[in-house]
Amino acid sequence: MLFPEPLKKGDKIAVISLSSGILGEPYCAHEKELGIKKLREFGLEPVFTEHALMGTDYIMSHTEARAADLKSAFLDDSVKGIITSIGGIETFRTFPYLMEDEEFINAVRQHPKFFLGFSDTTNNHFMFHRLGLQTFYGQAFMCDLAELSGDMLPYSKAQFESCFKPYHGRRITPSDVWYEERTDFSAAAVGTTPVSHKEEHGYELLQGAPVFEGELLGGCIDSMGEMLMTGNAERYGELLAEEYEKCPRLKEDLANQSEITRRYNIFPTAEEWRGKILFAETSEVMPTPEMLR
Repeated sequence: MLFPEPLKKGDKIAVISLSSGILGEPYCAHEKELGIKKLREFGLEPVFTEHALMGTDYIMSHTEARAADLKSAFLDDSVKGIITSIGGIETFRTFPYLMEDEEFINAVRQHPKFFLGFSDTTNNHFMFHRLGLQTFYGQAFMCDLAELSGDMLPYSKAQFESCFKPYHGRRITPSDVWYEERTDFSAAAVGTTPVSHKEEHGYELLQGAPVFEGELLGGCIDSMGEMLMTGNAERYGELLAEEYEKCPRLKEDLANQSEITRRYNIFPTAEEWRGKILFAETSEVMPTPEMLR
């Protein structure tokens, strides 16, 4: 496994749109500025990849541009880390452009860089895992660094600060509080704090030892399920009928995702999962227990 160097003050960080291109929409300009401000407070210098701010329609229609941005970030020696703008859907479409590009593959292996993101970015994390690069599943530019209250939420901030030191041997503990989801993400919400509650449960142990250690492997359970839906596509489609109405292209995406994932051997093998700590999060779709099964 290749381990990237921890972040340090003065590092140039590339912000990239690998899934949704919403960061480039005018109505998100306030979040872009908040995220820039926060990265600079950490002593980092943010730059946006060539197409990161082109908007939702462009990003959705130009997979090759997303792939080119990721390749350029790895080829640019001045860039020390890469942070995704947000999650979304169908970043798996970048696999053919990247996994068949020897220059990109060699750049990842010869110049390992810090990579951070969550949700649909699970696809990219597994791609990098296949290439032998350790990545970090966590904060996105818009959701966390650009927190509308003006500062990152304490638990997320502490997690991000850990990126400035070696990750191995770190103890993971639950947050002291949890927050209700915002309903207003507009510029009018800047400076407001989300409703918070004291965490009463902490970690709930279902079975096994209460203290354990190991390497983490996982991601968004929705994305992992979509990678593995072969043979269950019809039933999975029934469960996602409402989502299909919102995004007709989603049906086509799901039909292609498992095939493309298998073609490039992206999903970790059974042997690769052995001995790992599986972590999983759900998307805002709020999947039912039946869908999770």
